[in-house]
Amino acid sequence: MNYPTPLALLLICSLLGACSEKTAPASATVADTAADVTASAPAAAVDEAAPTEAVRPPSATAPRTEDMDTPQAREREAGMMRAVFGKDYRDDSDDALADLSDPDNHVDKLSYVVSAVSHKLLPDGTAILVANAETANTEGTAESAHASSGLLNVFFLAPKGQAGDGQWRVVKRLENIAALGSSGQLGEVHWVMLGAHKPGLAIRHGYTGQGYTITQLALFEIGDGKVAALDGGIDLYSDNMGACTPDMDVCWMVEGSWRFAAARNGGAYDDLLIDFTGASEKIKPGVTLKPDQDPPRIATPLNGHARYAFDGKGYKLVEGKNTVPGV
Repeated sequence: MNYPTPLALLLICSLLGACSEKTAPASATVADTAADVTASAPAAAVDEAAPTEAVRPPSATAPRTEDMDTPQAREREAGMMRAVFGKDYRDDSDDALADLSDPDNHVDKLSYVVSAVSHKLLPDGTAILVANAETANTEGTAESAHASSGLLNVFFLAPKGQAGDGQWRVVKRLENIAALGSSGQLGEVHWVMLGAHKPGLAIRHGYTGQGYTITQLALFEIGDGKVAALDGGIDLYSDNMGACTPDMDVCWMVEGSWRFAAARNGGAYDDLLIDFTGASEKIKPGVTLKPDQDPPRIATPLNGHARYAFDGKGYKLVEGKNTVPGV
């Protein structure tokens, strides 16, 4: 079919990366092959009420940013995995076949294939390792269906022996604490600062099925051997382009770019700002079509701005509107 003009332009801009300033890589979801939903820090903030507020973009991005995709970083990560899993770590496949807590009751042990996703070195010499777990089959390989989530594992480590020799000991292990993403993968992990001295994780995760795609942002505070979920599903992107046939009444594509800025209420946690761009198109009623002719459509912009603030437990929408349609 011929895509409607506004959506076609949006799709082209998304593919070429020409419609916004992007600073983070696309996540490993089918959605982002059509539209790169990325973390960004635009030169000019859309927040008209506070145009000069200090913007805090993600401080680091993983997996495999340029600084992480080095032999030194990969070897350091392997050393951490060996410290966590010992003989269960498999050098040939860079993963571990290990028994971890059942994510439902955290009592029983089940077999998983565990892979390192990202790690962060802290100023005091300790480190945090983020890993993804997938259910293992009897042959010791991952067995994930399209709808299977990845399982979030976080390990806190400290140097063992001489500093810098690549030896680690495990201080705290948090197994299968959240289920995110699809096809057995968590999604894209970003190290962020949620405020002064408040490190965190922002994980972009999503799912595609039957021509519909959704991508969301999950936020976690991390530190002192603890991980606290602050929000598991802030909508960042959706489309139904895979289902946009000539007889589909409404077709849409919306993407959001996110960043942190100082809290307007002076709180210790920064506010999360998201700028949305996109459009929907509805079939124009009362038009007689020729055979094989695509129906004319009426376009409606779905641009917008949303501000989320920490309310003591998690991030809540306090201003604007999230214009991402649900799927």
